[in-house]
Amino acid sequence: MPYDIIIVGAGLGGLTSGALLARAGRKVLVIEKSNSVGGAASSYKVGDLFVEGSLHETGNPHDPRDPKHDTLSRAGILDTLKWTRADALYEVRGGPLSAPLRVPDDFDGALEALSERFPEARDAIARLLDEMKQIASAAGALAQGDAASRRPGDIYNALMSVAPAIRDWKLPLAKKLQQAFGDNEALKCALAANLCYYHDDPATLWWVYFAMAQGGLLLGGGHYVHGGSQRLSSALAREIKKAGSETILRRVVTGIEKDGALFRVHHTAKDGSDPKTAEGTRVICNAAPASVAALLPAKQAKPFLAPYESRASSISLFALTLGLAKPPREFGVSAYSTQLLPEWMTRLADYAQATTLMADEPGEKMPPIAIADYAAIDSGVPAPPYVLSVIAPDSLANWDGLDIDSYRAKRARWQNAIVAHLDRHFPGLAAAVVSASFNTAVSVRRYLGAPGGAVYGFAPVPPRSLFNGPKRTPMTPIEGLYLASAYAGFGGYSGVLQAATDCADTILREA
Repeated sequence: MPYDIIIVGAGLGGLTSGALLARAGRKVLVIEKSNSVGGAASSYKVGDLFVEGSLHETGNPHDPRDPKHDTLSRAGILDTLKWTRADALYEVRGGPLSAPLRVPDDFDGALEALSERFPEARDAIARLLDEMKQIASAAGALAQGDAASRRPGDIYNALMSVAPAIRDWKLPLAKKLQQAFGDNEALKCALAANLCYYHDDPATLWWVYFAMAQGGLLLGGGHYVHGGSQRLSSALAREIKKAGSETILRRVVTGIEKDGALFRVHHTAKDGSDPKTAEGTRVICNAAPASVAALLPAKQAKPFLAPYESRASSISLFALTLGLAKPPREFGVSAYSTQLLPEWMTRLADYAQATTLMADEPGEKMPPIAIADYAAIDSGVPAPPYVLSVIAPDSLANWDGLDIDSYRAKRARWQNAIVAHLDRHFPGLAAAVVSASFNTAVSVRRYLGAPGGAVYGFAPVPPRSLFNGPKRTPMTPIEGLYLASAYAGFGGYSGVLQAATDCADTILREA
């Protein structure tokens, strides 16, 4: 008997859609090439060092306005996981700010903190935060509801339904902030210091998306999965198994063929041996469109790719995980999340220069970085060593033309430079580093199969109009073949979970 649904890839999107469909009575097979489930939503050990694959913070899943709330509830895991609240949205240091500024992770607290630092702009700050709150609340409400009433591309449609009622809805973030605050660059940086959580250039980041994502953190506070993101992925995999479906690991999908209403998914062991074929009436891919096209027959690959070819990919990131002999607070790291802006960054627009910095050898110019100190909250991350995660924009082009030895040597030079940079801001930190793991855009492409090392799917750029332009939907040009990843919605944990829910609900509604 064929499966109802075959899912290629046990990343967060594939696991979520799989859990929802299996719990709805569908016979599901998930095929994963790695040794464990989760994809980017993974945590693992390198020696004694705990490495968090991707999660710094996400919105509060227990808040009904959060896109994850209904999804995790329907998947059966909302109350089986512990979510720890971060102590603030972030503390921002450096750049055009004269002193560190702690921004609370709620709208009222953020208003007071920002207004105290920038009293002349209090009214403008209040107006902007109010717009963000309206957008985040409306998008969250529109993404909820009964599965039978959902439409393909609900998270995108939710934003587009809200957008016409929003002033300046087509603007990029840079223009919106310019209108609101003029040339007050310190205030702009204070509001968007964590830009790399979404994009790398405020001139091309859609303001409405930023408002939804940043506003989502301010609605219910930033949260972290206690014990690491692997617990979220593993919980979803358990629900698939409990519902009578299955996940198989260490199997590489080599081809997807459609014969009438039936799909055949070919897969082998990781060394290419033991070829097998699974049959199903529908296939969900937790992957980028380009990766899916490579699995299709040539005559299907071209029309499949057509809707995606003009879409720009999101940014990539590097992630340097440091293990310290002492808690980071002993060196002056005073918040769970710190956004450290470099001296050369005098305007928010300067952030866009960070992406290509690592193409050169390290010098005095360091990128703006986001830091998570997992020892600052009840994270459940084991210590010692005490884990400090450092991320910043990266690009695959930064490492072009290097053989493996040259790549590792350059990466080591950048690691040393970044640690020295941190030590200048937090004296004594460098001497406390006892272990490290450094993943770059090359690592993202190699281990996750993401073209260009993209971490957020397609770039969240402003739409050209309400009715024209590419849609964000799980449906593809091939009937019965779907996407359940950031490429079907937006990036980040909330975006991927909502896209996967949209995918599952589309299939349930069709059935």
